[in-house]
Amino acid sequence: MKNLKKVRHWFLHTHFPFSEMDFTRFSKHLLIYSGMNELHKIQMLILRELLFNPNSRFSDLNIQGLSNDHFSYHIKVLIQDGYVIKNDSKYSLTNEGKEFSNRMDTDNTEIEKQPKVAVIIVATKNINGKKHLLIQERTKEPYFGYFGFITGKIRYGEKVSETARRELKEESGLEDGDIYIKRIVHNHVVLEDSGDLVEDKMFYVILIKNPKGELIDTRNGKNKWITVEKFKKLKKKYYDEDNIYKISQLKEDMDFLEKTYFIKEF
Repeated sequence: MKNLKKVRHWFLHTHFPFSEMDFTRFSKHLLIYSGMNELHKIQMLILRELLFNPNSRFSDLNIQGLSNDHFSYHIKVLIQDGYVIKNDSKYSLTNEGKEFSNRMDTDNTEIEKQPKVAVIIVATKNINGKKHLLIQERTKEPYFGYFGFITGKIRYGEKVSETARRELKEESGLEDGDIYIKRIVHNHVVLEDSGDLVEDKMFYVILIKNPKGELIDTRNGKNKWITVEKFKKLKKKYYDEDNIYKISQLKEDMDFLEKTYFIKEF
């Protein structure tokens, strides 16, 4: 991204004990999860070649016919970034390189932009004998000033229930509670006037009953418990919030399998 150098300066000059290695790891993951491609076109071509031809020699990879010095530079960058490894004069993708390159559109040698995968949390609580819903007024763009349920992206390597509990804690200060995974919804959000697709996202609809703790506001939003009746009358709600609430109240949970596998090679 264009401002990566500025991010690097901030990263290395904060009061936190960050190192150059920390920044390298941070920036690589930032590029991967933002769906952006900061690698040089030549480096992307090398990765594509190694996807289909592991254990390639230097001469086999230089399909663009660059000078040795020029091509060596790009190979060294990929090795330093941890995407490529050299063994006995042959080059292969590292596990990290395989994972990164597997996101590539190999026809266009670009990292594909993919839907955002997140949780949307319907938290409920009985107050004075009436069901209440935890509603957040969003205080950042997009959807500044809109009301709805707390959402949050699933982090790489995180389980869905872990995301839900983390996001609930971070966004509201609440924790624990009984958790239920209800459904997955996939939304394409299109601007009516222009017809532009502005969001492509998949949500795990999560119901959390009776979370505990002291409710707080954050920079992202202001939180409050309101009755179901007041929720239905809210005027500035997100486009699909009524449907999300209905899904959260379904009696049956979604059939859902989430496992960790240990494998010998990748």
